[in-house]
Amino acid sequence: MKFPTILIIVAAVSFSLVAADYNTIKTADEEFLFKQKKIYNLLYFIPQSSLVNPSLYEEGRSYNIQANIDSYSNTAAVKNFIYLYESGMLPRGELNSLYYPKLKKETEALFYLFFYAKDFDTFYKTALWARIYMNEMQFGEALYTAVILRDDTKFIQLPPPYEMYPYGFFNSEVLEKAHHAKLFGKLDSKKFGGYNTYIIPANYSGWYMSREYDQEHKINYFTEDIGLNAFYFYLRKDYPFWLKGEEFGLQKNRGIDYLYGHKQLLSRYYLERLANDIGKIEDFDWHNEFYVGYYPTMTYHNGLPMPQRPYWSKFPYYKYKYIKDMEDMESRVSAAIDSGFVLDATGKWINIYTPEGLNILGNIIEGNVDSCNPNFYGSIDFFARKIFGYNLEPSTSYQIIPSALEFYTTSMRDPAFYRFYKRILSYYFRYKAHQKPYNKNEIVYPDLKIESFVVDKLITYFDQFDTSINNGLMIDDPKEAENTLIKIRQYRLNHKPFSFHLAINAEKPMKATIRIFLGPKYDIHHKPFAFPEYAKYFYEMDNWIVDLNAGANKIIRNSQDCFFAIPDPESSEILYKKLLKALNGSDSFSYAERIYGFPERLILPKGKKEGVPFQIFVYVSPVEGELLSYKSRVFGDYKFDNKPYGFPLDRPTYNFRYEGSNMMLKDITIYHKDETELNVTY
Repeated sequence: MKFPTILIIVAAVSFSLVAADYNTIKTADEEFLFKQKKIYNLLYFIPQSSLVNPSLYEEGRSYNIQANIDSYSNTAAVKNFIYLYESGMLPRGELNSLYYPKLKKETEALFYLFFYAKDFDTFYKTALWARIYMNEMQFGEALYTAVILRDDTKFIQLPPPYEMYPYGFFNSEVLEKAHHAKLFGKLDSKKFGGYNTYIIPANYSGWYMSREYDQEHKINYFTEDIGLNAFYFYLRKDYPFWLKGEEFGLQKNRGIDYLYGHKQLLSRYYLERLANDIGKIEDFDWHNEFYVGYYPTMTYHNGLPMPQRPYWSKFPYYKYKYIKDMEDMESRVSAAIDSGFVLDATGKWINIYTPEGLNILGNIIEGNVDSCNPNFYGSIDFFARKIFGYNLEPSTSYQIIPSALEFYTTSMRDPAFYRFYKRILSYYFRYKAHQKPYNKNEIVYPDLKIESFVVDKLITYFDQFDTSINNGLMIDDPKEAENTLIKIRQYRLNHKPFSFHLAINAEKPMKATIRIFLGPKYDIHHKPFAFPEYAKYFYEMDNWIVDLNAGANKIIRNSQDCFFAIPDPESSEILYKKLLKALNGSDSFSYAERIYGFPERLILPKGKKEGVPFQIFVYVSPVEGELLSYKSRVFGDYKFDNKPYGFPLDRPTYNFRYEGSNMMLKDITIYHKDETELNVTY
């Protein structure tokens, strides 16, 4: 995924878009509608399956996996699951995380059971059974992954994870109010769409306990944005680290996508820091105090609090074993980058300065199952999460207290996430530094000229968003499930729609790629950044292919047309009503050929009333060779040129000022307005 190529913006005048399939909207046929309804029914009040839909409960109870073993294409996987199940698996109500080997093995076995069902009917009956007898968190993890990867459930829409498990997205104080509203009905309520609706205002973590030295709380609105955290959940679902790429049809560039995807997130995070006068992300040392603390003020569904990390604290003694392993792994990865070779599991040396080399490096850093030598290189990603979480080691395999870093839905809330990914990305930049910088002939195309580039006024603001969470809470009876909504209301970052306006002159008709990057202009002391040194902090806002005519071409690209970005998804109760209308023939049901994307609201970092200066780098290049197709079950299908991710800023930019006719560096300013100011004409 070209972050996919995470952050990007796009529409055209005077030519057609080659990559227009990214935004394909389809009308569901009857088969799709029935599957969509059944998937939503499976995910409806999972902990109380016998209460909300007794008929489905009985259907699940009556299903016998052993008796239907021929209905699965991999009988060995079925037998392995039955063996694990009869030996005893994670009980219902307990916590599950893929960062604990025994729990990962059990979740994996359940996923195989879902994935290898020969047809949708078998898959559905298997899921009905598992919904009753399996741990709820394992069931949700395996089912989401199976729906994404099975051919007969392609692009079936899934409920947003913050509706399914609000404990991973909202503070304990807010959820306590939600329980109070459900029990006593004392909070303000109103009728909304036929529901008794309770609306609970919510703040972000630690708003009542922030300290002067805690700069991180300034950007809690970004790091704790439920749309951003849901995006990260799906980003890691695109390439589950525990599944083999070839067996499950994953893209072969998973290692590159892992590195570049996190590079994009880190660059975007850094721009948000700059907008709030926070400087660079601090480095750390394994043998000294870790500067930044984390007080999540969150509680899991079983009542256990999420572990905290004090400020300026040394790593706990029970993490020393992980630190020793981490230092060995970091040393081996550094040696591989500097020597240019990695050692595979057979003892063979593999050159990593080849077209496939960065992918190999990404796989061994993540430590996914496609790593060429997991026993030797381990998983820097895995061990970093174990160390920084500061959580106690489990006393038994099933008595875990996971940290925020051991769930994808909460990882980005912890400031440590950005510190250890800065360390991981130092290996990415180290690898790139060993490659020769592009020479002028490789990136300057005189037959293309950007005559002008203009951006509409950029204005950010905060607006309210309501999230339905009742599906993640316990209920007393089916009537309550059907008639009651509990919504959490938060202020979230947004921006006014804007467009890019380009005028490009081409000497001849051609296909071309337009790339747009957003980056810093000044540091927090208002000292200008040197472009060659800080090009790595630019994030790729857009990357799309166009057909240029000979001569002048005018192009307008609206922010709402970003191929990687999505608006806020509809709440489940609204989508389900539309689904029922389509099933009874009174309306049609449309769906996008993707499950999720980056929140369109967060394309821009927050500005200030007086404005925050940034820079946009625009680059146009002809398409050389065949287009490359990227097919993602989460983010959709796209076409790109054959340049490396981040081109032409992916290599060191020394000795060249990037002043060719086909590129432009433009100063821009982002403003921030209060809600009351938005209707004022500027």
